[in-house]
Amino acid sequence: MSGLTLLAIFHVFVAFVLIAFVLLQDPKGGGAAGVFGGGGGSSSLFGASGAASFLSTLTKWAAIIFAVTSVATTYITSSKTGSVMDEVAIPDAPIESGAATGTDEPAAEPAATSEKAEEGSESK
Repeated sequence: MSGLTLLAIFHVFVAFVLIAFVLLQDPKGGGAAGVFGGGGGSSSLFGASGAASFLSTLTKWAAIIFAVTSVATTYITSSKTGSVMDEVAIPDAPIESGAATGTDEPAAEPAATSEKAEEGSESK
């Protein structure tokens, strides 16, 4: 796998982790963070307010990593000078003469308008 592919996979993983951390937090201090001791007493796993600050710290670092991988992905993909259309074969242009009929003879001139045809017949 190329470096860009690994970076993209890591970027998507960080995005899901960031989503999970944001959803675990509750703006009022309760929510899923209470499972780890965010809403309880000092005898919980992270202390009285340890889980909330722990989750906010993890969310902050996940957001920073997400931003860095976003900028890195943009930089890597913008430094390529080629285009995906560079590899596409361009078909030959059709021949103007006889292209519609499939012959090598030149195409017929367009017919004169009825007014010009009438003027030509009157002058004879």
